[in-house]
Amino acid sequence: MSHDVLVIGAGPAGSVTARRLAAAGARVALVGAAARAGWEGLSRRSLALLAEEGLDGAPGIVDGPFARSGEWAGGRSVVGTEWLVERRALAAALRWRARAAGVDDRRDTVTSLKWGGGQWRGLTRAGGTLAAPLVIEARGRRGPERHGPLLLAVGRQFRRLRDAAGAPFQPGTHIHATDFGWCWWAAQADALWVQVVGRPRAGRASITHPAMPHPPMAHPAAWIAAAAAQIPALACALAGCRPDDDLAASPAHARLGLQARDTTRWRVGDAALALDPLSGQGVYEALRGARLVATAVQSVMCGGDALPAHRFVTERQEESWASGVRTAGAFYRENAGRSAFWSETAAAYERLPPSAAPFAPRVERRPVLSGDRIQERDVIVTAQHPRGVWHVADVPLVSLKGYLESAEHATVTGAAAAVDRPAAAVASAIHWLEQTGILARRLRPGVPLGG
Repeated sequence: MSHDVLVIGAGPAGSVTARRLAAAGARVALVGAAARAGWEGLSRRSLALLAEEGLDGAPGIVDGPFARSGEWAGGRSVVGTEWLVERRALAAALRWRARAAGVDDRRDTVTSLKWGGGQWRGLTRAGGTLAAPLVIEARGRRGPERHGPLLLAVGRQFRRLRDAAGAPFQPGTHIHATDFGWCWWAAQADALWVQVVGRPRAGRASITHPAMPHPPMAHPAAWIAAAAAQIPALACALAGCRPDDDLAASPAHARLGLQARDTTRWRVGDAALALDPLSGQGVYEALRGARLVATAVQSVMCGGDALPAHRFVTERQEESWASGVRTAGAFYRENAGRSAFWSETAAAYERLPPSAAPFAPRVERRPVLSGDRIQERDVIVTAQHPRGVWHVADVPLVSLKGYLESAEHATVTGAAAAVDRPAAAVASAIHWLEQTGILARRLRPGVPLGG
C-alpha cells in the first residue's frame, strides 16, 4: 500500500508527527511497537504542548501537580513542581489521537528499508510492505551521532504491600545526588517509580555497598539498592515495597542524530535529539521536535523547497542540543566536589566542541518559517542568535536596515512606510538593530522615537 509519508516508530514524537501530517491531508502510515515502561516528570511547558495535542483533560494520562524536592551536593535543596505521566499511557493516548486523525496505524516493526523508484519501501516483521516518498525516522537512538558522556538509566516500578507497616506514600517527586550518579523517584498512591542514572561501566567511580565492600558493585541491577543505601528518604520509601515490573534500562546520554542531506528522510524524537535526563526536558523536546518536523514536511508537500526546510529542522535540532549540553554540564559541575563521577562527567561535557566564537553581526541567507512555508530569507546573524533573526515585531529586519542606511533623513514614519508596518513595531525593530550594532551608520538620537 502506498502512502505520502511513512513514520517509523510510534512513541510520542512519531505519533504526534503522524497525526499532524494526517490532519493536514497527507496519507500517513505509522509503524511501531509498544512503548517501554516508566514514568516521566513534566514541566508546565510540556503540559501546554500536550494540551495542544488534545490531552489537556484526558483522565488517567497526566497526574499532578506534585511537589518536587531533593538535595544536591553541599546541601542545596531542590524544590519545584512536577506533573507525572506513565510512558506507555502517554504513548498509547497520542497513538490513539493519530488513528483518529486518519493515520494508518500498524503495530509492527520495520525490519528493512530500501529506496527505489522514487519511494522508500519498508518491509515489516509481519511480512507486509509499506511505500512512501518520505520517511520519518522515530525509532529512537539509531544511526550516526554526536554524544556526550555515556550514561545509563536504570528504573523499576514498585508497589507497596497491603500489609506493610508505616504511613502510605506521600505523593511527590524527589531527586538526589549519590556518589556514583543521581536518583529520581516518584510516589503516587501505592506505586513508586525509582530511576538511577550512572555510568554503564563504573571505572574509577565504582560504587560500593556497605554490606559488600568487595568487590565493587558495578552492575546496573544493583544501582537502586546502592542508591537507597546512600539516601535515607529513598530507603524509607522502598520499605515494605515489592517490585511490580521488570528492571528497565536505557541509554541516558545526550545525543544528536547526524542528519544526512537527504530530503526524503527525516529524524524526530530521540532519533534526532536526546538530552541528558538531568536537563528534565525529554517529553518537551519530543513534542516540540514533532511539531517542527511536521511543519517542515508540510512545507515541502505544499510545494516548498525541500533543502531549506531540511536545513531549518537540522539547525534547530543542533541549537537544542547545544543548549541542553550546556544545561546538563552546569548541573554536573555544581556537584563536582562530591565524587569522580560528577567531576569527570562535567569535564566530559565541557570537552564537547564549544559554541562558535563571538563574531560581528552580519546578514546571511537562511531558511525561515514564512506562513506555512519554510523559505530562504535574508536574516541578521549574531553570536546570540546563530540561526539568524528574520523579523522583530513582524518587521523584516534586513529591509528596515536597508532603509535606515540609505535614507538621507531616516525617520520612524518613513521606515514604517518603507516596510509597510506600524510605526510602534518599527520603533521596536530599530531598537533591536541598534542594540546589535549592525547598522552601518549611527542614527540621529531622535530617530527611534520620533517621526
